[in-house]
Amino acid sequence: MLFISIARVIRVFSHKLRDDYISAFSAQAAFFIFISFFPFAMFLLSIMQFLPFTENEVMNACRSVFPAAIQGFVISIITELYGKATSTAILSVTLVATLWSSSKGFLSIIRGMNGVYANTETRNYIVIRIKSAIYTLLFAFMIILFLVIFVFGNQLYLWIVKRFPVLKEFALVIISVRTIVGLCLLIVFFLFMFMVIPNRKTKLIKELPGAILASCGWMIFSYLYSFYIDNMSNYSYTYGSLTAIVLAMIWLYTCMYMMFIGAEVNSVLSNPTVLAALKKLFSKNSVEE
Repeated sequence: MLFISIARVIRVFSHKLRDDYISAFSAQAAFFIFISFFPFAMFLLSIMQFLPFTENEVMNACRSVFPAAIQGFVISIITELYGKATSTAILSVTLVATLWSSSKGFLSIIRGMNGVYANTETRNYIVIRIKSAIYTLLFAFMIILFLVIFVFGNQLYLWIVKRFPVLKEFALVIISVRTIVGLCLLIVFFLFMFMVIPNRKTKLIKELPGAILASCGWMIFSYLYSFYIDNMSNYSYTYGSLTAIVLAMIWLYTCMYMMFIGAEVNSVLSNPTVLAALKKLFSKNSVEE
């Protein structure tokens, strides 16, 4: 029966996910990318004191941007930074820590992708580390843009309407078409990831199925996360900012997992033996019916 055949395919695919250590690579990538946020935030806040902004202006800006649950933490950092002179050496160490931790996360993605596609890494380690830092900046920009539009989109719209009423119609248009625009951007992003990250040459059309699947997975889970942010944010006041941190980690881990699932789908579909077996399996069931 067709149902049994589909169940068998899913079981074999899940075994491949386990054998390729997708869960471990997803956790590694999510962890290092997440912890890189803190030194990166410290670096940005350290730079702020060299700009023509007063401490009160920076605090007011942070109160407008950051959720109430973590405002106290951010403001305490700003107060300490403005109270002490930050040297160039400290800024350099902070920047190095940011690049190291974030590029370490991208190295996990590279190793995971090579494992999915059964490739051996032959590229120079230093070159890979430099590329990882560059890819991390692009990835961070994509994550921030995605969070702003999809997860905090509704809250951002209300904030724009309150602070800049003249931009109300423009913000409404952006929020209305964010699903289509976001899906297209994600597909392009994952196509780039699947073609550039692994140590292999491939064609664009071969990576499209996994890119579409990963994009849909990202969007579905992000909408669920957005639903929590919009409707259950009061719980964060009860349990503290730890709730938001844990949920952000779960969100990032799930997004990493979705990306690797997309790569696994491309790997399976590019295998002629697997395609022939699937075709034979489903054609046999159609004949029996």
